[in-house]
Amino acid sequence: MVAITEVFSAANAVELLSVMWIEVSMACLAAMVWFTVSGVLVAPKTKKLENANSKAKDQSQKASRLPVGRVSEETSPVQSATKALRQGKLQEAVAILQQLPETLAGCVPASVAPRLLMAVAKAANFKQAMAELEGLTGKIEGRALEAVMLEAVKNKDMVACRHLQVLSNSMSIPKTPRTLEALARVFAKDLTALRVLVEETEAPLPQGFAGAVLEACAALREVDLVLDVFDKVTETDAAALRVVAENASKVVGKKSPKGPSKASSKASTKADSSSDDSISDDSAESCCSKDSLSLAREIRACGKSANLKGALKIFEQQALTANTSVYNAILDVCAECPGGLEKALRIFGQAENKGVADVVSYNTMMKLHLAQGDEKSATRILAKISEKGLVASPASYHALLNARVNARDRSGAWKLLEEMQAAGVSANQITCSILLKAKLTSAAEVAKVLALMDSIAQPMDEVCFASVVEACVRTNCLDLLSKHTAKFAREGGSLTLTAATYGSMIKAYGQVWDVKRVWELWTEMTGKNVQPTAITLGCMTEALVSNECVADAWKLAQQLLSEESTKPLVNTVIYSTILKGFAKAREMEKVMALYAEMRSHGVQPNTITYNTILNGLAQAGGMDRAPALLEDMKTASPPVDLDIVTYSTLVKGFCNSGSLDRALEILRELQAGDKFKPDEVMYNSLLDGCAKEHRPDDALKLLADMKKFGVPPSNYTLSMLVKLMGRCRRINQAFTLISEVSKEYGLKVNIQVYTCLIQACFSNRQATKAVALYDQIIKEGLAPDEYTYTALVKGCLQAGLSDKAKMLQVELDKCKVSAKGKGKGASRGRY
Repeated sequence: MVAITEVFSAANAVELLSVMWIEVSMACLAAMVWFTVSGVLVAPKTKKLENANSKAKDQSQKASRLPVGRVSEETSPVQSATKALRQGKLQEAVAILQQLPETLAGCVPASVAPRLLMAVAKAANFKQAMAELEGLTGKIEGRALEAVMLEAVKNKDMVACRHLQVLSNSMSIPKTPRTLEALARVFAKDLTALRVLVEETEAPLPQGFAGAVLEACAALREVDLVLDVFDKVTETDAAALRVVAENASKVVGKKSPKGPSKASSKASTKADSSSDDSISDDSAESCCSKDSLSLAREIRACGKSANLKGALKIFEQQALTANTSVYNAILDVCAECPGGLEKALRIFGQAENKGVADVVSYNTMMKLHLAQGDEKSATRILAKISEKGLVASPASYHALLNARVNARDRSGAWKLLEEMQAAGVSANQITCSILLKAKLTSAAEVAKVLALMDSIAQPMDEVCFASVVEACVRTNCLDLLSKHTAKFAREGGSLTLTAATYGSMIKAYGQVWDVKRVWELWTEMTGKNVQPTAITLGCMTEALVSNECVADAWKLAQQLLSEESTKPLVNTVIYSTILKGFAKAREMEKVMALYAEMRSHGVQPNTITYNTILNGLAQAGGMDRAPALLEDMKTASPPVDLDIVTYSTLVKGFCNSGSLDRALEILRELQAGDKFKPDEVMYNSLLDGCAKEHRPDDALKLLADMKKFGVPPSNYTLSMLVKLMGRCRRINQAFTLISEVSKEYGLKVNIQVYTCLIQACFSNRQATKAVALYDQIIKEGLAPDEYTYTALVKGCLQAGLSDKAKMLQVELDKCKVSAKGKGKGASRGRY
């Protein structure tokens, strides 16, 4: 039995092993098939195989560098966009995201949107980066903004927070309650930003956001914004928010104890530096009671509609229980409505008697008196602030300082600033802006204001910097401008520098011939994607033309014309400025080429444009082109009117080119019409033409015309007549004309006319009369100049009066030494 069992067990074991062997064989076969199909089976490396692997590796690397739209199949588009963001390739990432089905459906994937927003917020050139996202506007969810905002707050990255707020507005990204609350915490010390947030957020305000704003208002001692917040919250949230506001006010009250102590003074002054107005601790607490809020709100609503009578009625019904915030509300309404001064004086007296008047109350009364031009009463109220144990704020002084600046009382403004500093009230940017608004003309005064600005810890804002630019330009303090421009850039202000500010700076450096700096500013402006305006381009063009870089100005204009976004900037003024530069240089071919280009671009020339071209033709002797220009003026749509300058320019041009008769025709045309009357400039040009063509009779007729049409002659007119009579051998008539004209018009003959007469005497061989004229000049107290003495010495030598010539040579030498010492030329007038 045992043997049979053993045989049976052995047989079973053999059978079992056979089955196992078959299964193992099948598994190995399956593995070989899988390895063969998948290509994982590793063969011994041969040289050929190594080359194949190297080639495959190169292809893999190339695939990782595929351009947008050719992402490898093994990497998802979202991963590619994320990788591009990590590498700082924002443009590439945005291009990928714009092609995603989710984005095309209206929403950027939530997995990549936060990283995209943070990349833009932290970009070195934020404005340029923000422009890249234009195609994704309205396609980013609010939760993505919330995630990055909370991260930025956690990292205390205030710059990123501000950039994210800008992004949310420009890209229509909704702000979640948590995002709004985070922004309120970020802007806790920026009252303007808080007010904008509250105004932008639709009612009802989220409770967490409203609470954060109320806490900030308590710290900033701001009442008006508190009222606005409670206007936009639900009744359910209002009760809880009042508790938040009261607790915040109590904390502020403990930190800033009341009383005229030194500690209180410092605390109040510090609070005032955060906000241009402040409220007392009592006001901060009491403003949060439901009755006070409702009452103040109703009063201010009446003020917005200029309903002073209604506001007074509401106030008087609750006058007995009114607190500081209610009194300030009614005083504000009185200040805004006509005829409110008398009512304000009565109400303010009640507030003082009850002891609820605070600094804001006194400031409001100061503004009321100043609006009436009563600076004395405003000054008395300022003095009462300290008498009542209160601490004045910068706003207390600013209203009075602004009044003195407007009255051009600069010494009074500086005196008030000294009083402000003596009272322990620190100046701020508003203080400096007011002083700069005084149109300071002294470089020392501008330097004094800028030194004050340097002592302020608060970074300079755009408005203040614009005032600095204007003041430095006006007083030619470009060294100070360069210093404060660098400071403004260090503080991050260059990111918000406007085209107008750049234009002012370009104009300033152009006036001192610093073309290099002009180009640096233009390059900086365009590099920061600040779109130039027509005024900015005008400043740039004028700076280049005035520095004889006319060709560069033309090249710049052509560059701007080549782009659709900047093409409208190249207007008539720009072309006219460049034309003036070429005309001044007498490059008339370029003038006419530019004129043709102007018309080809559809830029309509105006009267100034045509006058500029005609003046160039008059100076360069190209009056043969004038008729065609006049025809263009007439056939333009609408026609371009000729003005008195056009006619004067034509007259001057024809006289210069020897076409006096054509010039006289223009004169007769004007005399026949009633639109324009010839002026002295035109008559002088005609007289000059008569002198060049030796036509004394026509000149005398012109002099008679001047008398007939009421155009008084000048010394320059006399000079033209003397020249002409001298050349025509009518020297006696020249003396007669001088005597008659000077007597008739009460004209005191100047040294230039006498010099022309001396030259005429010598050219007519009447040296005795010339020498006699010198004696007459000395007798009349006139000072002969270098031209006078040169004419006398030369004439006496030619006439053989050597002794007189030697004596006059001594005077001529003295005159030259004197002129050299003054650093000026001897010639003053026109001969």
